[in-house]
Amino acid sequence: MYPENVSFPVYCQTCFFSDNWNPLDYGKDYNENRSFIEQYAELLSVVPKLGIINKQSQNSEYCNYAYANRNCYLTSGSHQEEGCLYESYSTKNKDSMDFLWMYGSELIYECLFSKNCYHSLYLDQCEDCSDCYFSRDLKGCKNCLFCANLHQKEFYIFNESHSEEEFKERLASLKLDTFNGLNEARRQYVESFPEKFPVRALHQVQCENCEGATQGNCKNMHQCFFCSDSEDCAYGCQIDNTLSSMDMDYMGYDRSERCYQTIGCQGLSHCIACNACWHGGDLKYCQFCFSCNSCFGCTSFQQKLNCILNKQYLKGEYDVLIAKIIENMKANGEWGKFFPVALSPFAYNESMAMDWFPLSKEEAISQKYTWKEHDEVLNVKKVIPADRLPDSINDIPDDVLNWAIECGKTGRPFRIVKQELDFYRKMKLPVPHLHPEERNKERLKRRHTRKLWERKCTKCSKDIQTTYAPDRPEKVYCEECYLKEVY
Repeated sequence: MYPENVSFPVYCQTCFFSDNWNPLDYGKDYNENRSFIEQYAELLSVVPKLGIINKQSQNSEYCNYAYANRNCYLTSGSHQEEGCLYESYSTKNKDSMDFLWMYGSELIYECLFSKNCYHSLYLDQCEDCSDCYFSRDLKGCKNCLFCANLHQKEFYIFNESHSEEEFKERLASLKLDTFNGLNEARRQYVESFPEKFPVRALHQVQCENCEGATQGNCKNMHQCFFCSDSEDCAYGCQIDNTLSSMDMDYMGYDRSERCYQTIGCQGLSHCIACNACWHGGDLKYCQFCFSCNSCFGCTSFQQKLNCILNKQYLKGEYDVLIAKIIENMKANGEWGKFFPVALSPFAYNESMAMDWFPLSKEEAISQKYTWKEHDEVLNVKKVIPADRLPDSINDIPDDVLNWAIECGKTGRPFRIVKQELDFYRKMKLPVPHLHPEERNKERLKRRHTRKLWERKCTKCSKDIQTTYAPDRPEKVYCEECYLKEVY
């Protein structure tokens, strides 16, 4: 994940986890007359880093923040996936692509925040559904098209019942195997749904005393978004199985508790300001430390204890020096804050910040962030604009694997891999015209915001909080009105 111009060495999985090098060799003595963060920055600049965080995976070399995947490609934050491509923050899915936060599903395409679904396209907040298309908030449904807020229904179109023959005829008429057909169906879904079907003000399922949205099985959450199985947390986003923590992003899968200012971590307890640390406790200002305990200002460690700035100490020495460091950090105004932006090896547009707080190049530079231009040079025998691709998947030749396709929106070139082409043919879907990153941007637009607005229920005028801004066209119902509508 690192560009070539970083100052530190970058190791592959095999080398990083081998015994052929020792991160303690880079240890530094703490200088109480200098800023701790400055000393830590010097350590980060020389210690080798793990090129991609990808543990116990098979044939999934291009997956990051991943665990136990098999035959996956370009996934992020994925766990126990098989045969999946271009997806994020999902678990136990199979033979699917272009999706976000899915669980236990198979043969899905362009779906969000759903679980246990099969052979479906463009679903949002659906559960236990199969052969459903362009739909939202379905539970236990089959063969539904352009539907919302239905439970245990089959052969429905725009929430109206049809015969099996009528349903199949309408589905075939959409010509979803063609780019123009799929694009037109997607347009209907995006444009017609906001005013046609009511939406619930907040997506909260089995939650108690929670403020935020897109939460499941949570309790006592304050300003938290995209969370599950968590309790007593504040100011968190994309967290799972986390307790008594605050100010964190991308936490979960294995239980964490009493964490503050952490990101990309799992299985931690009593930690402050940690980045990508897994399975440990009492870590402070650490990055890429795995199965470690009681470490302060360390990086690229495995199974280490009582270390400061990658130097080993006895327990008594460690405790005394830690107290002194914290006292000095408080005096310098460093204690309790996350790492400063200057320590990041990534440009703004290479980071996750662009997903949540997109900026233009000019805006990013004006705020003193760095920016990186795309410089892909693909070694291919043919370059083709996206609008010159055959319309139907049936007319796409095998040779497309040797082409570079120019994105229909940005002109940025991208490739189709064999596994991807096989999926399109199996699902009878056209080859996309957008670069994978542009497809991800379009997918993120369908996601709820991480902000709450005050407005009134469209039906009963009750005051509500919602992720839908007051100027949006959706009919937003309070929980009581929504449940009456659905049941």
